[in-house]
Amino acid sequence: MDAPFSLRRLWAVVRDNRGFRRLYAANAVSQVGDWFNVVALFSLLVELTGAGQAVALALLTRFIPTFLAGPAAGVLADRVSRRTILVASDLWRAALVLCLLLIRSPGQVWIAYAVVTAHSVVSAFFDTAQTATYPTLVPPEDLPFAATLENSLWSVTLAAGSALGGLVLALTSRDVAFALDAASFLGSALLLARLPISKAQRHEGPANLLGLKDLRDGILYVVRHRRVRALLTVKASFGLTLGGALVLLAFFGEKVFQHGNGKGIAILWTARGVGSFLGPFAAFRFVGHDDRGLRRSIAGAFALLVFCYCGFALSPAIGWAACALLLANAGGSILWTSGSTLLQRLVPDAVRGRVAAAEMGGFMLALTASTLTVGVLLDRGVPPRALMAACGLVALLPLAFWISVQPAFQVTDGRAPE
Repeated sequence: MDAPFSLRRLWAVVRDNRGFRRLYAANAVSQVGDWFNVVALFSLLVELTGAGQAVALALLTRFIPTFLAGPAAGVLADRVSRRTILVASDLWRAALVLCLLLIRSPGQVWIAYAVVTAHSVVSAFFDTAQTATYPTLVPPEDLPFAATLENSLWSVTLAAGSALGGLVLALTSRDVAFALDAASFLGSALLLARLPISKAQRHEGPANLLGLKDLRDGILYVVRHRRVRALLTVKASFGLTLGGALVLLAFFGEKVFQHGNGKGIAILWTARGVGSFLGPFAAFRFVGHDDRGLRRSIAGAFALLVFCYCGFALSPAIGWAACALLLANAGGSILWTSGSTLLQRLVPDAVRGRVAAAEMGGFMLALTASTLTVGVLLDRGVPPRALMAACGLVALLPLAFWISVQPAFQVTDGRAPE
């Protein structure tokens, strides 16, 4: 029977699971630095280029490499120590972020794209290993609480990091923000170095030296399990609405609402964080966290995205837009947390890295398509408000798909054989 949701129960998950607590602390350190970086980098690109397509390109250099590196990251996460992957990734990311200090003129903007591309490849390995690690650090009954804690941490660091990033830019410089991000990765690596080491799986035979058999087995697993396929599809489709919205947030903050030097971006991204934090708590209270409640949450989340992105498009001032964005991100957070919990309950540890890579790869592919489309249309003169409304309306497609696949989940409580 599912344990009742409460703040005390959430605290117990952190208190009673030392490995989870250490991973959680490491993420808290590095994610705050990440949002310093986002605010500083987007503000720098808008200042040096003045083009919405520059922000879109920066986002694409995050998304496309993650998609391409996903298969290798998934295989590696199921073959070697996940702790080793996490620590090595943090050290590489610290070194890469410091390269952003070299950018001083429009002619050096290429450095930002090169750094973000390499950073994204490394992050693909980190994120896949981390997603596969979480379920091994807590008992099965605590998975929805661990997913909520993971999401709430991302949300709090998004809000706090974006706000502090805007403050750092106002009081010091972008270089300070980049340096603090690099330091955060070093702190994270120190914490992760003491995680319980995961036992590497053995994959014998010359035919599997490159992990090709592992990759094939992972693909076959997804193909044969329709509920896993449905969850991967619906989580990926979230990127169709989110990618374009991320491009537009920088443009709305700096140009439409005319809050320059990163201030407008910081306000909107802070609102994203607050909404992301509150969303899963509200969903668990109203519909519960059993399998049926999680599935209903996903449907409600897509409906909320449609309504709130359209509301953002109609907002006359940044305050109203921030409120609409807060609610939209509450929906996105509910969708991601609920989908992750359902996947963790369905997928065995032996293939969890490869399924996590498929999950992230599909999501990044959809993000890429949305980001590229909106970036090009924005620079061709399509009104940003019309584009933001379109980002909301496109969520009607995954909503319809999710409703159509519910019979596959309703055979039992979501744990019956496929």
